[in-house]
Amino acid sequence: MILNATPNWARIFQQIGRPLAFFTLASVVSAVLNGIDHPFKAIAIPDLTFTVLGAVLSILLGFRTNSAYGRWWEARQLWGSLVNNSRSIARQAVAFTQSVPEEKRPAAEEFVHTLVYHQIAFVHSLRRALRKQEPWDDLAPLLSQQVLTQLKNEKNVPAAILQRMGEAAAQAADSGIISELRLQRMDTTLSDLTNVQGGCERIKNTPLPRQYDVYPELFVKMYCLLLPFVLVEELKFLTPVATLTISFAFLILNRIGKNLEDPFDNTVYDTPMTALSRTIEINLRQVLEERELPPPLEPVNGVLW
Repeated sequence: MILNATPNWARIFQQIGRPLAFFTLASVVSAVLNGIDHPFKAIAIPDLTFTVLGAVLSILLGFRTNSAYGRWWEARQLWGSLVNNSRSIARQAVAFTQSVPEEKRPAAEEFVHTLVYHQIAFVHSLRRALRKQEPWDDLAPLLSQQVLTQLKNEKNVPAAILQRMGEAAAQAADSGIISELRLQRMDTTLSDLTNVQGGCERIKNTPLPRQYDVYPELFVKMYCLLLPFVLVEELKFLTPVATLTISFAFLILNRIGKNLEDPFDNTVYDTPMTALSRTIEINLRQVLEERELPPPLEPVNGVLW
């Protein structure tokens, strides 16, 4: 997620520089042809026709950008819910085991440690899965080697971790560490975590329809290519300046939608899942009263990952 308010012009021109240069060159050719006695002199397109086309294209780009931003914002809301539910499951694990008899205290502490560490592992594995990365480096400090070996055989590692958390809670209830009522409350939180995972997977596995991607880009390029032939009769040799400015605006609007449509694509426009995962890990380790905590992630070159 980009935090720096100053535009990164190198990144911008890396994305739109080639088409922008091409359309500017086309406008220079149009202005030159219009300024000399040539068979193609004063090739022009009616202003009214092009004005209507520009209005329609603006509406299309606005609709596409809003749709892409809606996906990005939903992804951020889901991860906000993940932060809250992670804190809730850790709080419940600690609070629900405070009143256990002394002889069950070691088992209760082991249950709390297991549940909290599995929740941290769930968060890291979900982030890695959404970015299509291997999670094992993040999970190794959190889970035993036996558990890691079992998880490597799973197709959906985050779901498998949630399953293990549910089984641990059920075993704690069977052992009398927590009551059945408290088990139900924890199961509700685990279901909320499942819903968060499902929502993230829905966004990741259901991209915007390709028509939203192909046609706006095609129409933007057609518009920018024809633009000089609308402006040249009136602006003459100022046509390249106007073409550069207007094309830049339309290309940027088109690119905004493309950049936001996949919020889990591990780019600078991504939902800051790494930073949120670190925040969750810090909060949950504090619940366990640990003192050696990882530092919060800071933005790198104005980008929070």
